[in-house]
Amino acid sequence: MTTEKGEQLRQQLIAAVVKKRAAIARAHEIVVRLLEPGIPEPEFLSLLCEIGPPNYSDIVDEREINKLCGYPLCSTVLENVPKQKYSISAAKNKVYDITERKKFCSGYCFKASEYIKSQVPTSPLWLRDRETRPSFQLLPRNT
Repeated sequence: MTTEKGEQLRQQLIAAVVKKRAAIARAHEIVVRLLEPGIPEPEFLSLLCEIGPPNYSDIVDEREINKLCGYPLCSTVLENVPKQKYSISAAKNKVYDITERKKFCSGYCFKASEYIKSQVPTSPLWLRDRETRPSFQLLPRNT
C-alpha cells in the first residue's frame, strides 16, 4: 500500500510540474502577443489574468526596445526619446527620474499602464484556475 501511495504522490507532483510549465509557457505566449501593435481592447483585458507583474514589465520593456509605446493598447511609435535619466522641474523645484516614463509616448499611456499593472494578479500563474477571474478596468481617458 505504501508504494501505491508513493506512486500516487509521484503522479501528483508530475501533474503539478506539467501544469506549472504550461502556465509559464502560456504567459510567455501572451507577452509575445502583446508586443504587437493594434491589440483589441477586449483581447488585452482577457489576457491579463494569465500573466503576472514581471510578465507585464517584460511587455513594457520589449515594446520600448521595439520603439513602440509601452502601453499595449497604444500603437504609437516612440520618437525623440530623451537621452537623459532625469528631468528637472524648475516650477516645482524637483528632480524626477524619467527612466520608466521614457517608455511611453504620453503621460496618459504611462498612467494607464501603471493602472493596469497594479491590477495584474500576483498569485502564481499555475494556481489561477482556483481563483475567481478578476475584472480589469482601464484608466479613463480624461485622467
